[in-house]
Amino acid sequence: MDLKDNQKQNASPEEDQSEEKERRPMSTSSGLLESAIDKFAREGGFDDLPLKGKPIKIEDGDVLTGIMKNANYQPAWVELRKEIAADIKRLLERQESNAIPETAFEAINQKIIKYNRMVPNPQLQKGLLSEVNLHAAYDKWE
Repeated sequence: MDLKDNQKQNASPEEDQSEEKERRPMSTSSGLLESAIDKFAREGGFDDLPLKGKPIKIEDGDVLTGIMKNANYQPAWVELRKEIAADIKRLLERQESNAIPETAFEAINQKIIKYNRMVPNPQLQKGLLSEVNLHAAYDKWE
């Protein structure tokens, strides 16, 4: 019996597990992330969080959407979509809808171009605005 075998017999189960984790190769980024989270938890990083031990309320949809909703967080592209819809509504509410300046359409179209670059899925992209499609566009943005 050599020295390493003797140490293994005298080691506690916790030491065996930590030694096994250290020897296990971490070939993926998820393994690195998991080990960083484990280290953070061992050092007490999660001990004094607000609402610790209380359940997270998730209404419907996936977990991430529920957490973001509870935190009152919306992605920038969602906020921009709401802003564009409000801009289009303001144009529709004008008394003289025939006299909308071209610069108003250009400003909204710049926001639409920015929105189309931000959305996570190409199917969420929208067409540009013109005087001809103003009413139909509002229905798509609302």
